[in-house]
Amino acid sequence: MFLVIFGLAVAVAFFFYLKWETSLYVRTIDLIPGPPKVPLFGNALLIPLDTYGSLQKISVEWPNKYGHFYRGWFGFKGYIDISCPLLVEEILSSQRFIDKGSDYDMLIPWLGEGLLTASGNMWRKRRRLLTPAFHFQILDNFFDTFNKSADILCQQFDATQSDDKEIDVFPYLKRCTLDIICEATMGIQVNAQQQDSEYLYAYFVSIWSLLPRWMYFMTKKGKEYQKYLKIIHDFTSKVIRDRKREIELEEAVNESKDEQDAARESEFTPKKRRAFLDLMLIAAKEGNLTDVDIRNEVDTFMFEGHDTTACAAVWFLYCMATHPDRQELVRKELDDVFGDSQRPCTIEDATKLKYLECCIKETLRLYPSVPHIKRFNTEDYVLSNGYKIPAGASYSIHIYALHRNEQLFPDPLAFNPERFQIDESAGRHPFAFVPFSAGPRNCIGQRFAMYEEKVIFSTLLRRFRFTYDMEKHGPALACADMLLKPHHEMPLNITRLVRD
Repeated sequence: MFLVIFGLAVAVAFFFYLKWETSLYVRTIDLIPGPPKVPLFGNALLIPLDTYGSLQKISVEWPNKYGHFYRGWFGFKGYIDISCPLLVEEILSSQRFIDKGSDYDMLIPWLGEGLLTASGNMWRKRRRLLTPAFHFQILDNFFDTFNKSADILCQQFDATQSDDKEIDVFPYLKRCTLDIICEATMGIQVNAQQQDSEYLYAYFVSIWSLLPRWMYFMTKKGKEYQKYLKIIHDFTSKVIRDRKREIELEEAVNESKDEQDAARESEFTPKKRRAFLDLMLIAAKEGNLTDVDIRNEVDTFMFEGHDTTACAAVWFLYCMATHPDRQELVRKELDDVFGDSQRPCTIEDATKLKYLECCIKETLRLYPSVPHIKRFNTEDYVLSNGYKIPAGASYSIHIYALHRNEQLFPDPLAFNPERFQIDESAGRHPFAFVPFSAGPRNCIGQRFAMYEEKVIFSTLLRRFRFTYDMEKHGPALACADMLLKPHHEMPLNITRLVRD
């Protein structure tokens, strides 16, 4: 009896599979070149399970074999994989492709419908509401935070100094960027570089390691994931409640003052720097945001502004350590701007650091923090290359492959910051380099991130020299899940500079 039922189940499943396989959706996508697929699994069985191997397969091997426009199948879901600038521009610059689809659903329990995961009109409203928080004049206010955290990072590196001792710098950089984003986003100091707490453990260690590939909330790990999510959400909610009460109290006090007192206080009392949370609470009065909406945006800023910057930083130090000639050129520029001074970096200083910026951009070309992004096709669409893409398919923009396209960047594996100097970059397609995405859904915090990195790197390279033992470790390998991280540790030798 069991065999009969099993046989019927297999027959029914096979019938529906054949029906799906011959559907217009599948036949349309299969007109695009791509790797052979296996029934039920698509191309999934061809992709290595490890994150280094999977990156090499989908962003190096397949673009080389099938071109910078190919199709892939993950189970029953079709993906259009793109790494040529013309099509990248067509997708990213269009309001038609604002939705991200189900690929980001695993983040919703953590981030809710924040700026990263929201779609359609909700995303448009939030983007309009939050864009003023990243105005140039507001970003200037965060340089004190950048400099303070960079100084603490230097103290941490100093404390580890010993002869011939290698340091895995990635954990230090993650704690530094977490300090910065907590203070910039919520206006609080968590002192991640100097102490631990339940919140830091939940955020810094557990959430990323437990981030579910499937919704497995009934399993032991799933329940552990929910536990740490609750710690993070409760912490953020408390910060929001406390800050709302503080703002209400400040407003009540201000209303009780007469105009003369208020003018006198305004003249002699320095203005308090506002965190992004403060700006959101002010905007919320006009934008009808609930506390949960605000929490989602705060958690989104924390998510997008912490590990992404730490990943960029660890690859930058690796590139500096493996290219000492470029490191010295950066240091020469720092000497020109700062002299022998260890003073804080100002926004005026940051704008002068042109070669440092070229090195940051070249690092992001080789090692984009987000190696691929997704967009969802909500309706049938014919691309400019003539291929029809059916509704329900997803576009996968392979930034990693795009940035290593030798037609766009000759000798693409070489670290060559000069390619981002004005003369060298003239005529390059504007969508050939998109480390922060591009178009209407580009990264809202990209200027914040660039200033943050300039302050951290200008502080570190004025005090330390970084080297990497290539003979001992070999080239560092990159692995990609959501972010592009070192496959193993990033052991660097750090030497204090001796100034004459």
